[in-house]
Amino acid sequence: MKRVAVGTVERADIKELRTRFGDAIRGVELDAARDPVVYIDASRSVEILSYLRGSQGYDMLKDVTGLDLGGGRPIQVVYQLWSTEQARPLRIKAEVPADRPKLGSVFGVWRASNWLEREVYDMFGVSFEGHPDLRRILMPENYEEGYPLRKDFPLRGRFTRAEQTRRALAMGLEDVYSLQELAVVEGGAGDGGRAVEAEADLSGVTAGAVKPGSAEQQEMAGLATRHMILNIGPQHPATHGVLRLVVELDGETIVKCTPHIGYLHSGFEKLGEYREWNQNIPLTDRMDYLAPMMYNIGYALAVEKLLGLEVTPRCKVIRLICCELNRILSHLIWIGTTALDIGAFTPFLYTFQERERIYNLHEAYAGARMTTSVSRIGGMMADVPPGWLDAVRDFVETFPQTLLETERLLTENSIWIGRTQGVGVIGPEDAINVGACGPNLRASGVPYDVRRERPYLDYETYDFDIPVGRYGDTYDRYLVRMEEMRQSLRILEQALERVPDGPINVDDPRVILPPKSQVMNSIDGMIAHFKLVMEGLKVPAGEVWYSIESSKGELGFYLVADGGPKPVRCRYRTPSFINMSTLPYLVEGELIADIIAVNASIDIVLGEIDR
Repeated sequence: MKRVAVGTVERADIKELRTRFGDAIRGVELDAARDPVVYIDASRSVEILSYLRGSQGYDMLKDVTGLDLGGGRPIQVVYQLWSTEQARPLRIKAEVPADRPKLGSVFGVWRASNWLEREVYDMFGVSFEGHPDLRRILMPENYEEGYPLRKDFPLRGRFTRAEQTRRALAMGLEDVYSLQELAVVEGGAGDGGRAVEAEADLSGVTAGAVKPGSAEQQEMAGLATRHMILNIGPQHPATHGVLRLVVELDGETIVKCTPHIGYLHSGFEKLGEYREWNQNIPLTDRMDYLAPMMYNIGYALAVEKLLGLEVTPRCKVIRLICCELNRILSHLIWIGTTALDIGAFTPFLYTFQERERIYNLHEAYAGARMTTSVSRIGGMMADVPPGWLDAVRDFVETFPQTLLETERLLTENSIWIGRTQGVGVIGPEDAINVGACGPNLRASGVPYDVRRERPYLDYETYDFDIPVGRYGDTYDRYLVRMEEMRQSLRILEQALERVPDGPINVDDPRVILPPKSQVMNSIDGMIAHFKLVMEGLKVPAGEVWYSIESSKGELGFYLVADGGPKPVRCRYRTPSFINMSTLPYLVEGELIADIIAVNASIDIVLGEIDR
C-alpha cells in the first residue's frame, strides 16, 4: 500500500484522531479500496479503540485478525470497524513484537472481540491482557507446536522437540504466556491442564457425582442444590456439525453455555498462503457448502478489487443470479432442518424438494452440486449453458407456491409459535455489540445489509427491501429469512430481464486463460496460456477488506498481496463463526429444551466455523 500524509485523507474522523492522540497515531495508509488504514501505538490500543467506539460511533467490530510478514518483523493485529450511523469503515493496526506479542483486550469495548481475540491468540500467539477466557479456540487446548498462521510455522504443522524447546526459551520464562510454553516443553499439562481446571470450575460437579439413594444424597436432600453439566455433541444431529455445547443447568434453566469448536479445523487460511490466487477458489466453496457460489464469487470480487479489475456486464448479472439462488438454497436448508429440530417433519420435505431444483441448476452449470468452484478471477469458469436461464425463470415462477405452503404449516402453528416466540431474545444494541450479523442482526431490528451499505454487483440498481424484525427472538429470525427468500425472487426477476449479451470473462490474457482455439493456433495465445498456468496470476502489492452479504451474514475477505502469484494473507471472516459466539448470550436463562431451537435459529455451518 502507498503511505500517504494524514492531511490528504479527507476524513474528519482521521484528522480528529490525530489531533487527540498525537504521536500515538503512527501513520495512515489507503488500501486498494481507498479505505483508510490507521497504525496506532500498541500500548494505547485500548484507549484509542474505546474512543473510536464511544466518541466516533464505530459501534460494530467486524473482525480482529493477525498479519505476520515474517523475517522477525512485528506481528500486526488488525481491527476492522464500521460505523452504522456514518456508514463508513475504518481499519486499525497495532504492531507488537513477534517474540513477546502482547496487547490489551477490547472485550470491554466490543463483546464481539471474545472469540476473535481468542483466534488471534490461537493462530498468532498474541496475548490479550484482560480477556476473560484467553485460551485456544480452533486448535486443541494442549496443542504443543506453535501458532499455525505465523510464517515460521511449517505447512505440515510439525516441529521437532528441540525446536519446541528453543522456541519456548526464546520467548522468555517469567510471564504467564511463556510459562505455558515451558510447561509444554517439560511435558506438563500446558493449556490442556488449565482447560481441565477451568472446566471443573465451570461445572462445580465434574467429579465425585453422588449416586441416587446413597447416604450422601440423602444428607444433601433439602439442604443444597448443585448445578448439572450436560454435554450436547459433538456427535449430535441438532448441533448441525461437529459442535460440542457444554451447558451448565440449574434444574432445567441454562446458567451458562460454552461452545467448543475446532473438531473440523481445515486450515483454509494457512493453505491459502501456499496456493496461487485462482487455486484458492475450491477452498472457498468448502467453507459454506450450502451456498458455495456465494463464497466463490465473494473471493473473486476481493481479488479483483486488489487488481483494480472490472468484470463484464454479463458476468455481473450471472454472478448476482448465482448469489441470490444460493441465498434461497441456504434458507431452504435452514428452514427444513430447523423445523426438524423443533419437531415438524412435513416442511422438511417441501423445502428439500425445492433445494434439489437449485442443486440441479448447480449441476447443469458447474458439473457439481455442492462444491461448485464456479468463479474465476476476472469472470466465471464458463458462460451458462443453453436453457439454463429459462430453468432459473421457471424456478422463480413456481417456487412461491411452495414457500406459501411452508408458511401455512408454520407461521401460525401454535406449537411453532410456542417454541420460537420470546425465545433467544436479543435487542438491537446488544446484537451489534456481540457481533451478530445477517438475518440474526436484522431480526433484532438493525437494517444492516452489505448489499445496501456497500453495494457490489450493481445491487444498488435493483429494487428490493431489507426485512427486519421487532423482537429479536427465534420467531423473528424465522420471519426474516422467509421474507428474504421473497426479496431474492424479486431480485432474480429483475436480473433475468437484464441479462446482457457479450463475453462472460474479461479480455485480458494476464488474468483469464485465452480460448483454446487461440492457444492452438496462435503463438501469442500459447505463450499467454503457458505463463498464466506456470507462473500464476500476479496481483499488485497491497491489501483490501472486501465483504459481501452471504446467506448467513457478512462474509469478509482480508487479502494481502506482495506482487507475487500467491497471497501473503488470506483471512476469511465467516459469519457462522461470529454468530456462533453469540449463542451463550441468547440461551442464558432459557430452558434446556430451547437450546436446540435457538442454536438452529442462528443458522451455522461448521465448515466456515472451523475453517
